[in-house]
Parts: sequence; C-alpha cells; structure tokens
Amino acid sequence: MDRVNKLAKELKKGNIAVFDELYELTYKVLFYSVLSILKDKSKSEDIVQDTYMRMLKNIDKYQDNNFVGYLVTMGKNLAINEYTQRKRVTYTDTEYDFMSDFSLMSQIEIDLEHQDIINRALNALDESEKNVVIMHTISGLSHREIAEITQKPIGTITWIYAKAVKKMKDTLKEE
Repeated sequence: MDRVNKLAKELKKGNIAVFDELYELTYKVLFYSVLSILKDKSKSEDIVQDTYMRMLKNIDKYQDNNFVGYLVTMGKNLAINEYTQRKRVTYTDTEYDFMSDFSLMSQIEIDLEHQDIINRALNALDESEKNVVIMHTISGLSHREIAEITQKPIGTITWIYAKAVKKMKDTLKEE
C-alpha cells in the first residue's frame, strides 16, 4: 500500500509514467469491488475503465493517504450509478409489460362492457397513479415493492394509490 500511495503522489505531481504500475497494483481490488455490485463482468470492466479515466481527470483533488480507498470509493459510486440506471431501464420496460399484461387479461377475462368501465376509470388517472394501480392490482406488488421500484417513499406510494382509487370511484359514480 505504501508503494501505491507513493505512486499516486507521483501521478499527482504530473508523472504520468507511473500510471501503468499504479494500474497493475490496483486493478484487481477495484474490479472485484465493482463486480460485487454489478454482477456483470463486461459492465464492471467498463466501470473500472471509467473510474481510471475519472481518477486521472481529478488526480489534483486527491488529498488522502489511502489511494486504494479513494479509487475503490470512486469505482463503487460509478457502479451504483450504473446499477440504479439499469434498474430504472428495467422498470420502464417492465411498466410496458404490465400494460400489455393488463390488456391481455382484459381481453381474456373481462367482457367488453366491463373492460370499457375499467378503461374509463383508468383514463381518469395520471400516469403515476395508473402505474401504481396497475403494479398493485394486476402484478400483485406490495406498496413497499412499488416504492423500491419507483424509488419513492412508501408513504407516497400509499397516498398515490388511495388517491387513485378514490378518483376511480368518483369517475364511476358519475356514470
């Protein structure tokens, strides 16, 4: 570790020639730290490269005596960002699956009259309300699971669901 910290100080002074050795000494610990978060070798390699690029760009800001900790923290933060972004993309794709599952279920299990009533009630909702109702009623997700997927507090999800149900009831009473 002392060698790594000395090399990091040299790199900070502008001696780019020490980068190769610094890379060799830190690559494995950085890679496995990122891999433990992403569970994807290819994505982990990309994040490791991004980490080294960011480190080189910001080496002048390095002030610590624990370069490996600095590098691993930077890598883990990038990995967490990647994981979160991937989760959002997965959620978005899943959201469309919920919609198509609902349509399929409607066609199979609900006669046309009931389907029309349900569609009118759902159309009274805004997108976030509609998504929460569909995730809860059609997909059977708990409010806690919906909160994790949407990255909103559970209280907010409960409130959105209650508000949506009330809106749907009011819409159906009017008809």
